Amino acid sequence: MEYRILLFPFIGAAIGWFTNYIAVKMLFRPYKPINILGYKFQGLIPKRRKEIAKSIAKTIERELLSASDLTSVLEKIDWEEEVEKTVEEVIEHQLKGSTIKKFPIVGILSDNILYHLKFYLTKEMNKFISTKKKGFFDKFHKKIDLREMVTNRIDGLDLSKFEKLLQELIARELKHIEWIGGLLGFIIGSVQVVIYFILR
Repeated sequence: MEYRILLFPFIGAAIGWFTNYIAVKMLFRPYKPINILGYKFQGLIPKRRKEIAKSIAKTIERELLSASDLTSVLEKIDWEEEVEKTVEEVIEHQLKGSTIKKFPIVGILSDNILYHLKFYLTKEMNKFISTKKKGFFDKFHKKIDLREMVTNRIDGLDLSKFEKLLQELIARELKHIEWIGGLLGFIIGSVQVVIYFILR
């Protein structure tokens, strides 16, 4: 009989691990409210999904990425180079090819004409962009609401995908909770064994 008492720590560990395992699962399940003896019961995370989505979005905007960060990325783009590439592509691959096909004679003089056309278009487009881009960046910064975008994206996720996303983020922490439950159960069982042998 006394030897069976020594099983208490292992039984306590199993119970502690299992209860914490169930508690972790109950963070996510059930997805939809169910009635149990007149009480509505739902997983904590599905129930507070909107609040969690807002909290995640707020943290991302504050600590990781903001509208100002996105605007600064746009400002760092070499717009002159991009305009030049775009004009080059349009003239060389579209305008030049279609012009020569329709008017073969023009093809003889086309290189010189197209060179000046590229130069003129690039110059004018860069001039236009340089006068407008500050207003564009300001408008972009005012219009974009990164927090709302992230909140809506997370809140719009299917609950199973939302659960998977959170589990990927905190998988190690959830496992620690389960094993801590087992450890505490083992300690409590061991204390019970010690008390039993002291008091017998």
